[in-house]
Amino acid sequence: MKTRLILACPVAMCTMMTALCAYPELLWDMEHIHEMSGEAKLTLHHPDFREVVMVHDAPWEGNVCCYHTVLYDGVKYRMYYRGAAYQLPGYDRHQVTCYAESDDGIHWVKPNLGLYEFNGSKENNIILMNDDDVAHNFSPCYDTNPACPPEQRYKALGGQKKGLFLYCSPDGIHWSRLQEEPVLTQGAFDSQNTIFYDSVNNRYVANSRCFYPVKEGFNARGIQRNTSEDAIHWSKPERLDYGPEAPDIELYTNGIHPYVNNPSVYIGLPKRFNRTRSSIYDKSTAGGIPGVSDGGFMSSRDALHYHRWDEAFIRPGIQHERWVNRNNMCALGVVLTKADLEGTPPVLTIYSTEGYYGPTPNRLRRLTIRQDGFVSIHAPLTGGAFTMKPLEVVVSGTTDVSPKQKPIQIVTNEGIPVLKVDEPCAYTLPVESDLGTAVSFAITVDKAHPGKFRRLFSSYSGGPNKVGERKFILDFQAGLLKPQYGLLRFWYDGMEVAVPASKFPDWDAVSQGKLAVVATYDNGIIKLYVNGKLAAEGGQAGYGNLVTPVGPVRFGEDYPPTDTQNEPFLGEVHEMAVVKRVLSEAEVKTVASHGLKAVLTVGQDRGVHYDMSGDNAFRLFNRLNPNQVPICIGSENWGEVMLLLNASTSALGEIRCEIRDEQNNPIPGYALEDSLSIFGDELDLAVSWKNGPELKPLLGRKVILHFELKDADIYSFRFGTPAHDTNAALK
Repeated sequence: MKTRLILACPVAMCTMMTALCAYPELLWDMEHIHEMSGEAKLTLHHPDFREVVMVHDAPWEGNVCCYHTVLYDGVKYRMYYRGAAYQLPGYDRHQVTCYAESDDGIHWVKPNLGLYEFNGSKENNIILMNDDDVAHNFSPCYDTNPACPPEQRYKALGGQKKGLFLYCSPDGIHWSRLQEEPVLTQGAFDSQNTIFYDSVNNRYVANSRCFYPVKEGFNARGIQRNTSEDAIHWSKPERLDYGPEAPDIELYTNGIHPYVNNPSVYIGLPKRFNRTRSSIYDKSTAGGIPGVSDGGFMSSRDALHYHRWDEAFIRPGIQHERWVNRNNMCALGVVLTKADLEGTPPVLTIYSTEGYYGPTPNRLRRLTIRQDGFVSIHAPLTGGAFTMKPLEVVVSGTTDVSPKQKPIQIVTNEGIPVLKVDEPCAYTLPVESDLGTAVSFAITVDKAHPGKFRRLFSSYSGGPNKVGERKFILDFQAGLLKPQYGLLRFWYDGMEVAVPASKFPDWDAVSQGKLAVVATYDNGIIKLYVNGKLAAEGGQAGYGNLVTPVGPVRFGEDYPPTDTQNEPFLGEVHEMAVVKRVLSEAEVKTVASHGLKAVLTVGQDRGVHYDMSGDNAFRLFNRLNPNQVPICIGSENWGEVMLLLNASTSALGEIRCEIRDEQNNPIPGYALEDSLSIFGDELDLAVSWKNGPELKPLLGRKVILHFELKDADIYSFRFGTPAHDTNAALK
């Protein structure tokens, strides 16, 4: 079976991987592995227990709060859960749906929403009330379907006795039922039933509870799947398939959703349930109901056939209350959060319940694991090896890598970090191609090289500015080069707004000094500002969304096939931003004098803002979203196409790699004896051979990867340029 890895162009690879078909290849199953030898084996890892992030002690909550959903929508982390109590003194028996939010996924608040009255007050975080049947298991998702109407951007399933009802919301807080009839009726819905948009197959997927016969008189809890094109009309349910040898394990919940680092892979964190056991620690008042639970892990590449681990992913552990029935339920949603260890990359965060059915309000605890770290191929110091199935390495459907990337660096200029660009470069920014009706582009540059137009932002690949093609350029002349053209110009879909030479008779000096440029687009109305002053305006009111079909907006140069030496930016960049709102004239003046940080707010403004601060001379960090993968602008050991491992070794361990041709023969220069000994612990651990890490000569070829490991783990791999530190020692 052949694996086809689609590689993004290196200048774009360094941005959000999920936007560029540059997903890591996850080594969680045998799907793409031909064979393993020695002591190499697939190994399930386990998360670290962290702090309690939520205590359900509000009067409308209690000791049986559960069915949590956690999602990140690009602005905030949002949490949804059932508020309920069972025989807890001072708490009413009821069921409501509650909401919490966070800026970092670690510190959560329960906002006073004022939507529903509880015990005479609307000061609460309740978003659904007066319908116990739906509030019992209300479970939302953020709909990534590009055709989704804005008023339905958040979707949820909820309900038990009559079936599952579909709810929608424009903001994740105000919800309404899309239709009065349930959309799913075949199932046993007394559980958390999930929905998500499958962006790979362009469909919606729902996972719900079903019962299936195990032996006479005994039906076990299982999981079924439905699919839909519109989230209203669904296919018939199909039971998930774990393979013919899988033992019967009752799964109380499913927790299935697309994996955050690779949405073509689906993960599930089901609560595994043993109904026949009772723990000696169970002193709950739950009517003597038996049962102990733990957390499982499973993954799939088609959302129907799953590799399910028979061992627990999360054991109840040493906390006695976690051995009480129906504890250890994982929230739906694994998200990226800041690492607890300073200076290390973001981690995957999982949330798990404890204290359920206890004498006090129950809690939600955070657990963490490294990115892609659920499963690895592991070998002890005595060694092991594995060989991949054949794969074809391509870059965006071609064997050309363009433009050539050089290690542009962040340097300090008079105590201020700036991006020093002395060679043509282009970096695709992690923003949507559909920027909406309100967007601002801002950049402050210095010492621009004279003699050409200099591209600031672009989504252009050549040709005239024709209506309907939605070509976008924001650039300026470095020095008064061509008086017949604007000094600063904004091209978009047949419109052009430009700053005339008469506005700046001293443009030669202005354009090569510190220059703060802001351009705003407000539903077709375009304004251009230079050093805080309005210099030109125009456009066409009511023009609609600013959309860039060529690809997301770039900094520095156009898209291929435009030549990389066309009109590249050369000089220094102090900061730049693409923000999904229109900056006011007062804010633009502030930007010119105090910088973008003075007007942009983390957690509120959506988009990107790079002020060149960070811990590395080769990475740009988005200040508006600290958890976003940084843009990598170079490395000391650089290749235009590199093999990058998410891997960990001990100080004595190592990894070596051989690349073979289709006939399984080592390719000259990439044989095992040419491979350097790789050791370290990185998300992007660069593999190198005696001639270096460059794999560009192999683009377009079918190859076989063979790895040899000693006291090492490999979780995933990808081709491209590093998005994370590559500090591996090479010997």
